[in-house]
Amino acid sequence: MDGVPPAPSPAGLSVYVAVSQLLGLTVLATTGAWLGRYRGGVGWHSPLQFNAHPLCMVLGMVFLQGDALLVYRVFRHEAKRSTKALHALLHGLALLIALVGIIAVFESHRDKGIPHMYSLHSWCGMAAFVLYLLQRFLQ
Repeated sequence: MDGVPPAPSPAGLSVYVAVSQLLGLTVLATTGAWLGRYRGGVGWHSPLQFNAHPLCMVLGMVFLQGDALLVYRVFRHEAKRSTKALHALLHGLALLIALVGIIAVFESHRDKGIPHMYSLHSWCGMAAFVLYLLQRFLQ
């Protein structure tokens, strides 16, 4: 099957990819601007540590994960080994950045005396992260 050329790209794929990248970067920039302007910025080991959470989640679980999913469509004429490596790299970065976001929340809650996992948002988010993590090990 390696000798068979890939099927042509679907019509308009480059437009869809460009729009998805533009929307992803817009959401990332908007989140960063919101944190900077209205939440005081982002810091580590400071009262601003919690603010790393939304930025890391948008970057990791939305933008980089989305890009990892698009790799096989966008680079369909490249070597399979290269696309697999890029796909794995983007998923790994997404996982690492999301983990930093989760650590930021837990440390921030610990420092402020706020209980962990007290909302539906936290339970759904943790379930999404654990399921994303399990995919990596159950392949």
